[in-house]
Amino acid sequence: MKIKDIPKRLGYILGAQWTRDLSWTVFTILLARYSQEILGQIVLALTYGYLVKTVVDVGLNDYLLSSFSRGKDHPRALLGEVSWLKACVLLPVLFFLWSITGQQDYSLTLRLIVLSIAAGFGLDAICDSFFALCQARGRQDVEMRIRIPAALIGIGFGIICVLLKASPLVIAIYKPIESVLCLSFASYALHRNPFHGFGWSQLKDLARKMKSGLIFTGMAVCAMFYNKINVIFLKRYGGDAEVGGYGVAWEMVEGLATLVSGALLGKVIFPLLTKLWQENKAKFRRLAGQTARSLWAAALPVIFVICVESDRILPFIYGEQFQSAVPAQRLLTPCLATAFLHNLAAYAMIGMGRHVLLFFFYLSGLLVNIICCFWLIPASPLAGCALALTITKVWVAILTVSFFQVKARPMRASEWLLMLSAALISSGLYFLSLPYLPREGAEILGLLPLLALLWKWRPPSAFEREETGTR
Repeated sequence: MKIKDIPKRLGYILGAQWTRDLSWTVFTILLARYSQEILGQIVLALTYGYLVKTVVDVGLNDYLLSSFSRGKDHPRALLGEVSWLKACVLLPVLFFLWSITGQQDYSLTLRLIVLSIAAGFGLDAICDSFFALCQARGRQDVEMRIRIPAALIGIGFGIICVLLKASPLVIAIYKPIESVLCLSFASYALHRNPFHGFGWSQLKDLARKMKSGLIFTGMAVCAMFYNKINVIFLKRYGGDAEVGGYGVAWEMVEGLATLVSGALLGKVIFPLLTKLWQENKAKFRRLAGQTARSLWAAALPVIFVICVESDRILPFIYGEQFQSAVPAQRLLTPCLATAFLHNLAAYAMIGMGRHVLLFFFYLSGLLVNIICCFWLIPASPLAGCALALTITKVWVAILTVSFFQVKARPMRASEWLLMLSAALISSGLYFLSLPYLPREGAEILGLLPLLALLWKWRPPSAFEREETGTR
């Protein structure tokens, strides 16, 4: 695949992701206006669901994508082996989750909500194996045609339940519906049962695959835990309403971060980086540099707008009861930049074969996060929850981006200086003009340097220059 084909393939993924994100946004807004406490319960269940999905993935998705991209092994046989493995892991994980929620003294209804949504995420983990094959073969269009109807039906069910003011347990069924449909459509597209052909004779081969994927498992578990356990602490010290407030504060930041790290980086750029590191390191550095500059240029204006307009955005979208979540959202905005650049650096490190070092970076992030959760959340639950995550993400990003910069040098020193100068000038213009101009005027003035940087490093000019080495 050529670099100029990236926009086309990204478009397929964005078509599916934007459809789901739009449906999910409507669902979240309606749920927030219906009940902040029920929203908090759903957010808590989603947190456990992501953790279950990470464990059930067994860290093999990146390994699968790498293997499929390089043409290793028989793809359908490998897909069947991994699908069986994930299905076997799912059941004990759900049983363990049921025990954990009991020890947390959650109500029976809340435990069932958590179990229902977590089971759906577990099925998503199985389905992701098939999507890895689609991505490696450049068939993102197939993935789009599967994800869109499944999301519309599943989340649509949730929206109808909210409008009918159904119980939270009934609302939570949206996720298993979406996941079962997604898995069914994927099986149909594969033209065979993904579990077909697996036998005990393949256990030895499967064990070898697991051994190869153990380091990915460790990375995935560490990353997901340091991203989500702050919500479990917040539930203990703040309650359902505070979890709901954090949910709406994080929703916008996470949505934008996932859009880039999951769609562009994970499903388009990562397979390219894996190939180019083996075949052409000059093109690897050029693609990495183009992507890094474009991501920085896109992240900074978004961070600025969220910071200065958060006190208007959250109450307008979700209701005045979420005004208290504004400081938390502002504290979370650095996670946008760290998500963009860290994920690029992390995928590059995987492509370079530096999995072990990346695992230790993630492990240090998990330790930092646990310390921050114990230290910050009890004193100030909502703000502490946001700050714990931001500190962790900044720490991990410093480690991964620094290594990536030293090893691959995707950006020159002059480019780093230009980016930092634009950010400082933007902040200076905003704060200095705020006493003399209307608020909107100061915001526009502060935004101008960042928009100029975005124009200079705009993605089209970066992705179109495949044959030259110019910047």
